[in-house]
Amino acid sequence: MNEEAGDPFGFAHGQLSYLQLPAADLARSAAFYESVFGWQAEPLHPRFEAPGLFGQWVEDRPSAPDAGPLLWLHVDDIDAALELVSERGGEVLDKPIPDGPTRMLATVRDPGGNRIGLVQHRPG
Repeated sequence: MNEEAGDPFGFAHGQLSYLQLPAADLARSAAFYESVFGWQAEPLHPRFEAPGLFGQWVEDRPSAPDAGPLLWLHVDDIDAALELVSERGGEVLDKPIPDGPTRMLATVRDPGGNRIGLVQHRPG
């Protein structure tokens, strides 16, 4: 918690805390993020909660398949996550590659067409 800094919700200044993700099919995107990343989604509403973050899927904005900021999500097992991505309607764009001695990176496309980065941190 960051209450001593004045935020009763525990967010640190500069922390990413709210996210809007474009989605062509809200239910499909919710099911994808629930099964691949363990996010909590509300089936009747386009809202979600993820560790340290909340947000919503939006239909009024096109996806950003190749431009703009790239969101990187931590996964415990990058190979298992990539398997789930393929099984749940996403697409693996780049297979895992090392990024220094303690990280593996891969990129995927979610069912809404957004490019998402996956990162697995490993002991050095």
